[in-house]
Amino acid sequence: MMFFKIAARNVLRNKRRTAFSLGVTALGVAILFFVIGFITDSFESIKINLTREIGAVQIADAKLFDNKTERYEYLIPPETLEKIVALLRDDPRVTGYTWTLGFAGLIGNEKGSTLVVGRGLIPGNPIQDYSEIVVDGRPLSNDGTPQILIGRRLAETLNVRPGDIINVATGTASGAFNAASATIVGTIRYNNIAQEGQLGIVNLEFAQQLLRTRGVERILIQLNDLDQAEAFAQELKAKLAALEIPLDARPWQKLTAFYDSIRAFWGVFAAFTTMGVFVLVFFSVLEVLTMSFLERTREVGTIRAIGTNRLQVFRIFLAEGTILGLLGGVLGVLAGAALGLWINSVDIRWLPPGALDPVPVRIAVNLSVAVVPFLTALISTFLGTLYPAWKTARKNIVEALSYV
Repeated sequence: MMFFKIAARNVLRNKRRTAFSLGVTALGVAILFFVIGFITDSFESIKINLTREIGAVQIADAKLFDNKTERYEYLIPPETLEKIVALLRDDPRVTGYTWTLGFAGLIGNEKGSTLVVGRGLIPGNPIQDYSEIVVDGRPLSNDGTPQILIGRRLAETLNVRPGDIINVATGTASGAFNAASATIVGTIRYNNIAQEGQLGIVNLEFAQQLLRTRGVERILIQLNDLDQAEAFAQELKAKLAALEIPLDARPWQKLTAFYDSIRAFWGVFAAFTTMGVFVLVFFSVLEVLTMSFLERTREVGTIRAIGTNRLQVFRIFLAEGTILGLLGGVLGVLAGAALGLWINSVDIRWLPPGALDPVPVRIAVNLSVAVVPFLTALISTFLGTLYPAWKTARKNIVEALSYV
């Protein structure tokens, strides 16, 4: 405790130099807090939005997951679907489930046609029925009529709007050709340029009629804890194997390469930012404390002459660096948190790559975000103090007393 009291008084002796060190450290920590907060919130938003569309866990044929299917041999028959529903119905971890049927084909009218990627689903299902992203018209309903939602860009390409009749054609499960008409009930904002130009959402019954099948493509499951998806998928695979159901279960992290690629990119970005802040704080503290310790060389000689050993001198100087790191880290975290809260309170938007609409910039502000910036400040100042503290503490007493 005595060493820290002496070190604290030494830190306050040259207020200008201390302010410079604290300013550099706090600035670096605030920047790092902002970056990590942005990345953390982005990951959380991606996780929530992704699982709202694809579920926390999916059950389907492994060949479908691996894109190795031919025709529709991967479809899940009704009797198998009933067995799987029985597994999910009473599981307290499951908050909802549904099933879908996808297809690809042509969509158009007498004015022209284009490719469509169709998704057949149950309107009002507990995972995603796209009702929240309808921008014109209304969501799908269960009134028994053939209906379709299409992307805004697809509607522009076909020059159609809600209320128009459109034709959909595709190959059936047996390999034949089939076509049917549906009413466009609404257009959706999918916020992805490529997919919005091809996406069509239809009732599951309509998709089954087009494909002439009673099967479904995949089962989507939502959980109350998304972080337990991998463990739940492994347990579900074991249950399916016990029932001799030849299907696979995969968590949301394994269902799309998008999440892994985005996570890898932001991970590298955060690592380089952390490295940059570390180097900035390290060299600024190294330079400032080297000058400060050199100016006190005669003081070191004096306290050494009255009995203070080298280790004690070294510990005093090391405590100074630790205090700078603690103060700089706390100030930086507070500044970063204040900046994050301010940004969250205003409507700042940016346009992600491939998106059609700007999305708000959000910064996560919590203790978990503060850990890395604070430790970066503490470790960099500690390491930046080691060399000048060691060098000054090892000076000969006579040489130190005669230092000018």
